[in-house]
Amino acid sequence: MSMLLLLEHDRVKQKAAMAAAKRAGLSLTAIDEEDALRPVDMPSVKLLLLGRDWPGDLLTKLREQGLHAPTIYVSTSLADEAVDIAKTLGCVDVVAYPLEMEYLRRWIPPATKGEPNTSLPESHSPLEAILARRRAPDGRPRDLDPLHDTAQDDPDAPLRGRVIVVHSARGGVGKSTVTALMARILAKQGVSVGVIDLDPKGNLQAIHHRQAALTTDDFTRLPAQMDDATLRESLVSIDSWHLLPSGRMRDGLDPGTLRRLVQPFARAFDVVLIDTSPSSAITYAALDLADRVVFVMTPEWMAFKRFVEEYELVRHLKSPERVVVTVNRIRKHVTEHHRALRLLDEAGVRSVVVHMPEDRRLYRALMSAGPLAGSRPVQDATLHVIEALRLVPERLPVRRSRRWRKVVANR
Repeated sequence: MSMLLLLEHDRVKQKAAMAAAKRAGLSLTAIDEEDALRPVDMPSVKLLLLGRDWPGDLLTKLREQGLHAPTIYVSTSLADEAVDIAKTLGCVDVVAYPLEMEYLRRWIPPATKGEPNTSLPESHSPLEAILARRRAPDGRPRDLDPLHDTAQDDPDAPLRGRVIVVHSARGGVGKSTVTALMARILAKQGVSVGVIDLDPKGNLQAIHHRQAALTTDDFTRLPAQMDDATLRESLVSIDSWHLLPSGRMRDGLDPGTLRRLVQPFARAFDVVLIDTSPSSAITYAALDLADRVVFVMTPEWMAFKRFVEEYELVRHLKSPERVVVTVNRIRKHVTEHHRALRLLDEAGVRSVVVHMPEDRRLYRALMSAGPLAGSRPVQDATLHVIEALRLVPERLPVRRSRRWRKVVANR
């Protein structure tokens, strides 16, 4: 039975939810206070239902304790206010009481049914399984193609792909959604895309409902020299692009470890997208490694103030030509949005600014675990972002030049 965890202060609603889950054949545990969460095994939770009036940093704490399940916000109604709260918290959906268990069941990752690998003990972790399959019979790592035989700590190592960091000054602006949209469109253009999620919320994995063998916490334990097959085997495959989900530790990576993590991606993929966490030390290390930066903001007054401050910091690391500002979730008839856009124009931002409208159909795709395609205006805005990034490698292998010429010609 799949385990659902409900955080709800109202015990009457708890009992009703537990009864509904029992009728549906689901295992639901209800918690009414934060102290009662200590004995809960977070990695075993398949879906988190978050009620009202819980601390804003609770989800971050649970992620650090091993929670990797998608989170759904439970409200008394499905009004716009509840939707905005869910977006701010990083939830994938909003539901109201009484809970529809058949709908919630769709968010639970299916149990993987496969034949056990008889060549490995059952106690082996996914990481150990990947390593064992990639070892030679004598136990040593397999010899690699000379193209990939470059020391990982070499700062001048030839990077095939362009490294793009998706950044913001605050959370809840849609960074993960923009990252997924860019990855999908690039993959459809024939570009190989690898995505690294450095945000502890783990939204990229949650919204796509995919299980991960490895995360950023243990990825660097793989061999320093990996062939493309080993690298791709250790990642989550989504719509022809590959994802390395975030780990449990907020600041578990130092700049040196991040470089060792990024370099095999940059050799194996044409484009590397890095989804970051706002105001994290490792975020600025990622910005330092990046070729380009996509700065995501929303058109609110407070967001504009934070953007101006953060944009000046980013300009010390990257020239304005290497930064693309994406204003996300713009509503046509909201006065505050028009005011923020006007102030942004008057601020004299030297980078390219792309306007991306709010798309309720896109949010419904998130709620139903469908492909993140977006409406035509959203797709056009995403293409504008990609074009503004000028994703043409500086050093291009001959065997891949035709693909890149085709991509550039289609713009």
